[in-house]
Amino acid sequence: MICYSLKGRGFTLQAAVNDTRRRIQSEVAKFIHDHKSLTTRTCDNEDVITAANAMRDCIIGFIHWIYECDRYFGERYEEVAKFGWVFMDTSDPSTGDNEVEVS
Repeated sequence: MICYSLKGRGFTLQAAVNDTRRRIQSEVAKFIHDHKSLTTRTCDNEDVITAANAMRDCIIGFIHWIYECDRYFGERYEEVAKFGWVFMDTSDPSTGDNEVEVS
């Protein structure tokens, strides 16, 4: 999503991250509302409720997995989990220089 916002929509990196965060928050809020609405009223179709609960559990499991492995946040996952921020490494891997030119 971030790449699409950068290239397809012409956003800056920060704007792309902000847009992606906003879109994900919106979709999660919709899902929570729909799930609650579906499971708190009487539903005749048990398969629908089972599918909705399975999707909820899948989302929760995925979010927990993101913080428990080092694939996305490296060894700084505890900082990300604590602050809710993703700390980007701005150093140039070829030089170790912290002044990276963004074009």
